Amino acid sequence: MFNIDKVNKINSISEIIPLKNDYEGEVSAAVEYAVLPEANTAVLYIHGYMDYFFQHHLATYFVDQGISFYAIELRKYGASIKSYQHENYFRDITEYDEEISIVLNKIKEDGHSNIILNGHSTGGLIATSYALQGEYKHLISGIILNSPFLEFNIPKVLKNILPFITPLALLFPYFKFTQLPSFYTQSLHQNYKGRWNFNLEYKPVPSFITHLGWVRAVLMAQKEVQQRKIETIPCVIFHSDKSCFENGWNDLMLSSDAVLNVDHIR
Repeated sequence: MFNIDKVNKINSISEIIPLKNDYEGEVSAAVEYAVLPEANTAVLYIHGYMDYFFQHHLATYFVDQGISFYAIELRKYGASIKSYQHENYFRDITEYDEEISIVLNKIKEDGHSNIILNGHSTGGLIATSYALQGEYKHLISGIILNSPFLEFNIPKVLKNILPFITPLALLFPYFKFTQLPSFYTQSLHQNYKGRWNFNLEYKPVPSFITHLGWVRAVLMAQKEVQQRKIETIPCVIFHSDKSCFENGWNDLMLSSDAVLNVDHIR
């Protein structure tokens, strides 16, 4: 079994990425990276929703393989969250194109000609969307997706009415829609039932509020991705072998996908 405790954090550099102001004001993102001077290949990791980059085992693994590693911290996530912003919020998935393009261009300027996107959950949706329409999509040689968020895991009745509800997001984008179940994060963090040690301010229990504008934006992005195919570069998808959907704690959450339906990913 993979031992988190034995992972050594590699020496890396962090930089803030200034971005253009958006509908909430001043915006920034960040990138953390470890560059190997002799490497031709680099991986750009994109984290998920209610998330930030703390998965240093990924950096360690790729660097050990002789591959440079970059991890982006998207706007309104992690240390990039500003006091006046709605955490983890976006109205259009292409908002993230700006920081992804900046980092991809940096990776190229650092001497890498083989660039692989690695997206987790919503980061997988973002990575796929960018590979289809992003400004520097031609720089991407391949994609690795870990449990990509390609479809909402909700009852069929709610799924059928969502298209009629989400237009209200144009009028009430910050309407409070839902929260992730607390037991999901509890299954991860070592203060509860998990094995990870991450910043609970950036990935809290209970989670940040999910707003209607975000739901609409995700639905639009999922529809776009489902209607198109990435045919020019290889794509590898990883996911759990099972899902676990419970209203309360179940030990199966420690070895299952407790958020997404793996049948939507297969």
